Amino acid sequence: PLNTGTVQIALFGAGHVARALIPVLASLPCQIHWIDSREGEFPANIPEGVEKIVSEYPVDEIDSLPANSYFIVMTHNHQLDQELAEAILKRNDFEYFGLIGSKTKRNKFSHRLQAKGFTESQITRMICPIGIGEIKGKLPAEIAISVAGEIIAHYNAAFGSDQQSTPVDASIIERLAI
Repeated sequence: PLNTGTVQIALFGAGHVARALIPVLASLPCQIHWIDSREGEFPANIPEGVEKIVSEYPVDEIDSLPANSYFIVMTHNHQLDQELAEAILKRNDFEYFGLIGSKTKRNKFSHRLQAKGFTESQITRMICPIGIGEIKGKLPAEIAISVAGEIIAHYNAAFGSDQQSTPVDASIIERLAI
């Protein structure tokens, strides 16, 4: 059984950015399901806390993932990204859904999703482009850190809501006043 502080992440795609992102996510309180159809794209060493899933039909994996999962889609194929987006949005029980891509890709996907009957409120739950907007770098490591930062910010927002931070804040204020 996983502890309540563990974030369930499903990462679709094993390309350059995903390979840079996995070690960062694996160092966080995350249980990762790393899914791709291409066995040869996975590195030889998979970090602890990461389950490698080679699936001919990655979309089929979505139903088996836990509710409140974080979904990250960064495959090598726009059509597969589209099918994954539809399946994730249909589930509608995710905590986070990020799709790698540009604003242009987001607009194309939004139009296709609307044409398939998805509502505006469903479509707005899809984050694309993903990552921290201020990080403009295009290197896999830069994109990976940007995406990891966004995920950390998201789960920190959720974790912080049930904790009282006043005593810590008060002690810091007292030390600063001295």
